[in-house]
Amino acid sequence: MHVGVRALTGWLPGHHLALGGGGLAHWIVRLIIWHEIWRLFRYLWRIPTFGPFIVIGLVLVVVGLLVWRQARGTAQWGRRRGGGAGYGTGTGGGPRDW
Repeated sequence: MHVGVRALTGWLPGHHLALGGGGLAHWIVRLIIWHEIWRLFRYLWRIPTFGPFIVIGLVLVVVGLLVWRQARGTAQWGRRRGGGAGYGTGTGGGPRDW
């Protein structure tokens, strides 16, 4: 992958890629995801009789999950990375070697 980027940047003025590709791509992906979520809510809203109730229920569930996640604290969610047995949980700093 680095070879392709170097080949691309070789012909650019200044010999560097100044487009901010990582941040820009991340923003575009998030924009597409939010656009699809918005389309789903509009589609559900148009269901006769029960559509608005479904959308309001989904919004309440999402808000409730966000509040519940904040109430539990970030320590609960941060334990996933490197929190396994033997990795920083005992007296040693690394994995067990036996």
